[in-house]
Amino acid sequence: MEKIDRQSVEFRSNKAFNFQTASAKLFDSVSLMANKMTTPDRSTAAAFPQYLAGEVVADSVALQWPGLYARRWRLPRVVDHFLVPATPEPHISCNLRGMAEFRERDVGGTWITRQIHGGDLFVTRSRTPYEVDFRSPPGEELDNLSIHIAVEPFLGALEARYPGKADHVQVVDYFGRDEILWPICLTCAELLAARVPGKSPLIAALTQLFAAHLVEKYTDAAAKTLAYRGGLPIRQLRKVEDYVTGHLAEAISIEQLAELVELSSSHFAHVFKESTGMTPLQFVTRQRVTRAQQLIRETSRSLIDIGLEVGYTSPSHFAQVFRRVVGVTPNQFRSSL
Repeated sequence: MEKIDRQSVEFRSNKAFNFQTASAKLFDSVSLMANKMTTPDRSTAAAFPQYLAGEVVADSVALQWPGLYARRWRLPRVVDHFLVPATPEPHISCNLRGMAEFRERDVGGTWITRQIHGGDLFVTRSRTPYEVDFRSPPGEELDNLSIHIAVEPFLGALEARYPGKADHVQVVDYFGRDEILWPICLTCAELLAARVPGKSPLIAALTQLFAAHLVEKYTDAAAKTLAYRGGLPIRQLRKVEDYVTGHLAEAISIEQLAELVELSSSHFAHVFKESTGMTPLQFVTRQRVTRAQQLIRETSRSLIDIGLEVGYTSPSHFAQVFRRVVGVTPNQFRSSL
């Protein structure tokens, strides 16, 4: 069985972008133009791979896993405005390795920019298609595990948790870290690599784990009832994220964020890290740098102005933090575009 080193997964890559090498080569890329011509608004987990970018290197369909569609993907360095169809099955996207500047939006909507690292997770059950694009530095291509939970076991878990209300409970979209879901994803990747057949009781147990955890943490019903043990409810995380995004030019303290969710500073710091895998300070820094990347890509404004907009009054401090997170200075990042 292939072992994924759970201790060595880098949550932040310190490797610099080799922009000199990259500028001398064409990016391996996928464009939305051809993709949009063939991708339907809605699909199924079974048909999902034919509409996405990248190479599927392992697929649970060949192993006849009941109730679970798991695929290991190797993604290209650059994907431009790619359309992802909606599926009825809940979807977990787990980034095992690599890093990228990632953007997503509803079709024709406003782009949301994030910096993806190993250990980041997406959870969704989108009812509509959405667009994504991303760019990875050389040698940091994304190694992704895509998991769809079949409707039947997911509804079974919903009914067990919320009797008589399963039809009215919705999955809540999430991006971040999850210290419970992450090792389950790693186990799934190992079972997939080992080609464990669907008849194995391990697969049934794995499916139940995925379904139960999504129901317990990533539904609107869970958000209304989840206690602070084990982390913040999704709606509270969204509240914190929205506040940070709207106040990047200002100083942001743990006390301010804790007040938003009516917790003490120490308790907030504890449950926030349980929910995201990051301290509040690390999260704020990551949001500042992600916004700076977006402004550098999309505007010709000076780096000093951009630094000020994301909360850095000192250009040297801005450059230092940006390099620590991204791997290059803001000036090098702009030169690579």
